[in-house]
Amino acid sequence: MNAKQTTRNVLVLLIALVLAFLAGQDFRDMQQPDKIYAENPALTRVAKLSEYNPNLKGTAGDTDIYVFDSGVPGGVALVYGGTHANETAAVMNAITYVENVSVTQGKLFVMPQANLSAFSATLPLRAQMGHMTFTLADGSVRTVRMGTRLANPVHQWPDPNYRLNSSGRVLEHGEIAEIRNLNRNHPGMEDGYLVEMVCYGIRKLVETENVDVLYDGHEASPEFRAVNFLIAHQRAMDLGSAAILNANLDAMMEGDMDGYPFKLDLSGATSWGLSHRALGDNTQAMATLFESLNPVMGFCHEKVTEALVKDGISPNYVHITDLGLLGSGELTDAGSPIELRAGYHMEMSRHLIGALGELNPEKTLTISGLPTFNDLVANGFEGILKPVK
Repeated sequence: MNAKQTTRNVLVLLIALVLAFLAGQDFRDMQQPDKIYAENPALTRVAKLSEYNPNLKGTAGDTDIYVFDSGVPGGVALVYGGTHANETAAVMNAITYVENVSVTQGKLFVMPQANLSAFSATLPLRAQMGHMTFTLADGSVRTVRMGTRLANPVHQWPDPNYRLNSSGRVLEHGEIAEIRNLNRNHPGMEDGYLVEMVCYGIRKLVETENVDVLYDGHEASPEFRAVNFLIAHQRAMDLGSAAILNANLDAMMEGDMDGYPFKLDLSGATSWGLSHRALGDNTQAMATLFESLNPVMGFCHEKVTEALVKDGISPNYVHITDLGLLGSGELTDAGSPIELRAGYHMEMSRHLIGALGELNPEKTLTISGLPTFNDLVANGFEGILKPVK
């Protein structure tokens, strides 16, 4: 090898090392905790999920739980997002609660990042960005993590060839990776795979704190039949009916005579491992799950950019809608912006909490401080989020 070839090889090696270093920085940044404004004066404390399953202590599954305890007896609710870390509207709804809510009766638990591990990775082979950014009124920029559907394989490896999980669901063949899906492994195991232990921690949180109603926020593809559906365990059907009715009455009082596009569906008896079924069956809580419309969840969207995630504008899905090939997930040129989607989550969860006290006054949980749906849609998160110091 002559000197010219040696120089060229060294140069190529140096370029590769620089690229690896830059890429490594991105991966390293994804391992850092997301900053959430936690200076809400109504916040009682920030708990850890490991308080409910000590096996999670020190692991990538030990997520934060924001506790709002009025000190006045009443109802107890758990509102969470981040079961799937790329379903951003549910995460933003939970963050909005953390930064704004006040509780004057009862107790509220909020988890913005239920599957914390999933926020440390992005969808493979999708060229997906890892964060969303919002420029606030004071000129500061808030960065909010966007992850993936499953826990990071670095934190839970290898996926088993076969697993009969705690719900009775068999994970094999094409479902092997679902062992890292938080919404396939409820009610979980105290000592198992990481995600199973997270599920068990959530179950013990619900049991220990006597949670009356839990709200698991999700987003769905335009192809999915349950877009804007509230899925409710059979014990939560009356609660869900009252919440949707009250939400639409409020919308009409504000001048929107069409109301919200909310629908109610009964949790499937064979929805093994899903929160609305397994937590409803194995705890005293009335378990619910809500799906907003996000084209990123589908198979026909464009490149996953920040604009697509935030604005929800997908010409591909507009064309498919125009062809009449979609049902409840139809999209227009207006898209499905994150403020609208998160607003649906906020209204659905807020009215579930309100309906809890209507159906059982002893379980009244009184909350305030959240933005109105119209304020959120009009002002965006740029006008709602708090600066993080």
